[in-house]
Amino acid sequence: MNKVRRKKTYCGKLEGFPIQKHLMIYMMFILLLTGCTAQEDRIRMKNNTGEKEAKAEELISTHEDVKKAVILLNDNDLLVALRMKTFSRFNKRKIGKKIEKELKKSYPDMTVTVSVDNKILLETTKIINENIQETNDKKIKKLKSLIKEET
Repeated sequence: MNKVRRKKTYCGKLEGFPIQKHLMIYMMFILLLTGCTAQEDRIRMKNNTGEKEAKAEELISTHEDVKKAVILLNDNDLLVALRMKTFSRFNKRKIGKKIEKELKKSYPDMTVTVSVDNKILLETTKIINENIQETNDKKIKKLKSLIKEET
């Protein structure tokens, strides 16, 4: 009987270096690059009141659908802007309403506003980065009116 001998496949340029090892090195390099990328904070907060923000942070961190959250506690207002993960965007309104109900239970004496709109998230981030209290009140009222307009 004729026995067929199988030869190892080699890359033409790297003679004597098997393709499997070549691919393995590329895969390790890609994993190294993706593992070293900087992760930004998932939840950002600014508290201008005496209320404890730990409840809100804990509540939002339990939801795995939330990719990023910005929480702003100001006077009697609690403004939360959310960004959902890719496949959760189809149900983002439902998830936003669910989080809003949970926050209203945790903060009954505050007016809670939750938005899943990216523009509101960006504007809330700008407010947090600025430290001027007088303009913050005006901008928060403007954002709340935009959120109510949206719905």
